Amino acid sequence: MREKGQLCSSPESRHCWGSGSEEEEMKLPVCVFDLESDMLCPSCQERLDRGELSAFDIEFSKWIMERAKEYPELEDLNLLRAVRTNGRLILVVGKKNSGVLQSAKALMDEIKESFGEVLIFESPVKLRRIVRSLIEPAIEVGVNSLHLPDGFRESIVMLRPEDRDRIAYSKEDLREIVSAVMGESVLFQYQDERIEKDETSKDDAFGEKLREFSVRRRTR
Repeated sequence: MREKGQLCSSPESRHCWGSGSEEEEMKLPVCVFDLESDMLCPSCQERLDRGELSAFDIEFSKWIMERAKEYPELEDLNLLRAVRTNGRLILVVGKKNSGVLQSAKALMDEIKESFGEVLIFESPVKLRRIVRSLIEPAIEVGVNSLHLPDGFRESIVMLRPEDRDRIAYSKEDLREIVSAVMGESVLFQYQDERIEKDETSKDDAFGEKLREFSVRRRTR
């Protein structure tokens, strides 16, 4: 067990340490000593450089750590990631850990006042599970994934047109939220939009054929 003030040596050392030598249960994406000293240890700096840790992970971790004494329930928090996008705060926590924050109503009100709408997802984050939690009672028709040349993956989630009024979020909202949670591009499309696009493509192709035919006739 490390003493308070000792630099962490691995990404797994994410514990929030109290004033003594005993370890508290609270876990954050970044070492608490780093937050207290405003300087990242080599391990956390490497994770930041690799994109595994973000500047906002650090900012929010410091914010929540400062409220640990006021809200004792935070001792059980296992925060894995924090993302802020378009007036929303997205938090990824450990399995069966969302209740830690949701049970602290005063804290949730304070978070909403400071960061906006709060969405909490439990690990492990799976695309279909995240999508269904946002579009219920609707359900996705299917998911198509494409592996891009740069090594990244992009997914398109197909939705039924009759579910438009049943889904609380717009396609753009869904794209922003799910992409932030998954750390990859996730697009949303209703089936009738694909049909309209296909019909437009067919019309464009037919028109192009007609133009080619007219040109050939004029050149004869």
